[in-house]
Amino acid sequence: MDAEASASSKIEALVKRQSAYMQIGVDIINADTGKVIYSRNPALPMTPASNTKVMTASAAYLYLGPNYTYVTSMGQSGNNIYVKFSGDPTLSSADIFALAKSLKLAGINVVKGDVILDQNIFSGPYYGLGWSQDDLAYCYGAPISGAIINGNCMALQVIKNVHSDTPSIKQFTTRFPVLNQVRLVGKRELRTCVFQPTITSNNAILLQGCLPTRANWGFSFAIKNPSNYAKQVVQTAFSRAGITVQGQFLSGKTPVNETVLATHHSDDLVTLLSYMLKHSDDVYAGAIAKTLGSSYYGVGSYKAGANATNAILMARLGKNFKPPYLEDGSGLSSYNLISPQQLIQVYSYMYRQPNLNKIFMKSLATSGQIGTLSYRMTQNGMAGHFMGKTGTISGVSTLSGYLAMPGRPVYIAAIMMNGIEGSPAHARYVQDQIVKMLAGEAD
Repeated sequence: MDAEASASSKIEALVKRQSAYMQIGVDIINADTGKVIYSRNPALPMTPASNTKVMTASAAYLYLGPNYTYVTSMGQSGNNIYVKFSGDPTLSSADIFALAKSLKLAGINVVKGDVILDQNIFSGPYYGLGWSQDDLAYCYGAPISGAIINGNCMALQVIKNVHSDTPSIKQFTTRFPVLNQVRLVGKRELRTCVFQPTITSNNAILLQGCLPTRANWGFSFAIKNPSNYAKQVVQTAFSRAGITVQGQFLSGKTPVNETVLATHHSDDLVTLLSYMLKHSDDVYAGAIAKTLGSSYYGVGSYKAGANATNAILMARLGKNFKPPYLEDGSGLSSYNLISPQQLIQVYSYMYRQPNLNKIFMKSLATSGQIGTLSYRMTQNGMAGHFMGKTGTISGVSTLSGYLAMPGRPVYIAAIMMNGIEGSPAHARYVQDQIVKMLAGEAD
């Protein structure tokens, strides 16, 4: 029995044992020949979690190109100053201040009119269909708006008080109202009390419930109203730059006759997608998906982004590619449906692109080295040889990518598990074992 047949036999025995406890779909091929090494439910649509980002990233590389950058600008028309946002997921309050400072250096000391914030690049709901309500309070579930500043995220610490079970609150990048009703308690009370943060429509923070007693807790919460947050940041930037605004800070649209006075460029798409894939960043993925919608259809909504992703992939992969069902670009939606075979087809196509092959592979997390795979497949010669994408939401764990062992063919694997009860730890163990068996390095 050759090595591939032996690996397939071992994988089948492992998968068969697990199939009583969860729904499993697996597809594994030789990247160069297309030969199927192992397959189980390859065409079954399954919830992909963050493996959705593979589709988003591939479409972005193919359509926007590796050199694409986001451009945020400040310009003037009449007495008004216009701040035009581009949906840049990396934009920071420091970048906004630098733009305002550039206006000051250009001789803008007083704005006689208004400062107009143009956030119209994206449209539609801030959140995708099928997102869990529990996700919306935290930064990975932040709203995807035309103006994304500091990831539309606010950081704070809950700090223990010596003489009270009600802790103190310390804010960092933002200053929003906080109603603090949280208590630090012991294990007994935690049986009947849970921590429940709520962010209101005016970006106030309501902290309720209980946390285990310790010196401090760090949290990153998603803002609820990105438009108001953007106005706050821009207003602060103009004040710090020493620019007096006689009018108001308003939302509006940039006129065609605007004179651009200052611009900020993001890093290129290779850098952004590398961060997004390695660290499974949902805000980056949401922004890039909406950017695809805006660029392809002229509408920066989630639905446009999902349909643009499919249209781009269909145009490149051909008639044998049946597009998946997508509701967002990140995988937070439980409504997304992708089959292992569809993932394999996309990975295979990207592998065959001479100008994107290495770029795409280097964008992925790497076993035992970097990203969400840094702590997985670290031993038995596996570190550095599996480049892929993980995915986890409630009841779902997925893994896909390339296995490139020295002296062996390159393999492409897609392993999808749905219907998991409790922790995904065992599912991840099984996924890693499948890859190790494929490599001939199983324990």
